[in-house]
Amino acid sequence: MITRIFKATISPENHREWQEKVEKFSIPWLKSQPGLVAYYPGRPLGSTSTVFSMISIWESFEALKSAVGEDYQVVVLLEDEESLVESVSVEHFEFFDAK
Repeated sequence: MITRIFKATISPENHREWQEKVEKFSIPWLKSQPGLVAYYPGRPLGSTSTVFSMISIWESFEALKSAVGEDYQVVVLLEDEESLVESVSVEHFEFFDAK
């Protein structure tokens, strides 16, 4: 399984609009992708934080690439979300057995 951690820095005056766009466009798109196991959207905790996150779990590397494209390191932004973003990052991790 693969974990994808997306982070976006959003200025405080755009927090509400960003969250609305994520709820209206990003989450439905994500939920429709074959191979998605789970997703966990996160908003800033506290008044000084400006970073939103989306953690998604994929059943395989192939499922992830099918959803986001061969260049899986590229960030996927939908429906004019890019205009609200100050900075963005994405990282990927492969599950391993930590016994």
